[in-house]
Amino acid sequence: MTNPLDKENMEQVILDSPQQYLDGLKAAEQVADWTPSEKIEKVLVCAMGGSWMFSALLRDSGIVTTSIHIHRAYGLPSWVNKNTLVVASSFSGNTEETLSAYEKAKELGLPLLGVAAGGELEKRCAQDGVPFIKIPATPANIQPRCATGYTIGIFAALLSRLGLAVPDAKERIEAVSKNLTETMAAARALGEQMAPEFKTVTPIIYTSNEYKSVARIWKIKCNENGKTSAFWNFFPELNHNEMCGWTLPHGAFHIVILRDQATEPMNLKRMEITARLLTEKGIKISFVEITGATKAEKVFSTLLIGDWFSYNLALQLGINPSPVDMVEEFKKLLKQ
Repeated sequence: MTNPLDKENMEQVILDSPQQYLDGLKAAEQVADWTPSEKIEKVLVCAMGGSWMFSALLRDSGIVTTSIHIHRAYGLPSWVNKNTLVVASSFSGNTEETLSAYEKAKELGLPLLGVAAGGELEKRCAQDGVPFIKIPATPANIQPRCATGYTIGIFAALLSRLGLAVPDAKERIEAVSKNLTETMAAARALGEQMAPEFKTVTPIIYTSNEYKSVARIWKIKCNENGKTSAFWNFFPELNHNEMCGWTLPHGAFHIVILRDQATEPMNLKRMEITARLLTEKGIKISFVEITGATKAEKVFSTLLIGDWFSYNLALQLGINPSPVDMVEEFKKLLKQ
């Protein structure tokens, strides 16, 4: 821990994050002998907060070959059937929406899998004979949003074994881990460089359609690490509606555009024109270039920059990046 504000040492968690992907691959071996009784045609991930991120990222990085849907609510959607693998994912194991989905899936007799670092979900899976993967979280007090690498590795390995991912899924994850280690210093430097400019403004994260999950998670990391408002959207959709909202901006904003030079050329043109129009309205614009040899490397290396950016934003604002006090207070009030 190099900064006294960082009492839970999130700095080291980010530095160690490439290893999470490898540990996740190994953790998937906990269900190496399990095969669903029905043919799986789609996967439904029931999760909230940081526990759903892996599913969107695996989908967007081109590693899975089946339909992955995310359910962020109580119960289950009406379309689920015996060919739907329901994944109850909760880092703490105590998320009430996820436990509700678990119980509904069990009631309907659907293929069901639990994933958590412990908690009530682990207990119920043990009691009900439901296959369960324990997240090997290190340190034990790591925040769920900082533990995505574990579940990326877990599900790349699991879905690959079930024939629901590309044949070389595990090798791609190993390559991602290596790439993150190699680009760690550059990502950290960029995050440190950017953060001071956002001390008194609201971050807005834009990108192209294929990276919209990345933009959304940047926004979430600003919320939870930086304890500040942030928003996100994607091209080309934002040019058809949100762009008009910048005609009369109310407040101080700074837009970050995550840009992959290999994306659809018309989206690149849209980014340039949008940046020019909004600059004329007094809005600050910064571009972050998305780089990597594969789509997976591009997705996860850009997320790493977002980790360092939001971490340093918290330090700029004089706060500890780890705790989410308002979330914990809300949970207490909800129980009352």
